[in-house]
Amino acid sequence: MNRDLDSFNRCVGAVIARFPFYAEGDEERCEEVAEELRDLVSGIDETALVLNGFWETFCDDVAIGDYADWDA
Repeated sequence: MNRDLDSFNRCVGAVIARFPFYAEGDEERCEEVAEELRDLVSGIDETALVLNGFWETFCDDVAIGDYADWDA
C-alpha cells in the first residue's frame, strides 16, 4: 500500500483533493484521470503502485469510471 502511515495519509489527502475525478460526460477521460492519480500517488510515495496493491487497484477502478460522481 504505502511505505508508512504518513505516506498513506498524504496520498489519501491528495486523492480526496483531486475529487471529483471527472465531470459528467467525460467518460473518455477516465484512463487519463487514472494516470494523473498514479502520478500523484507515486510522487508522494514511489512504492505505492505495487502490482495488485491498493493504489494500483484504485487507479484501475478510476480508469473504468467506478468513482464517477454522477448518477448511472
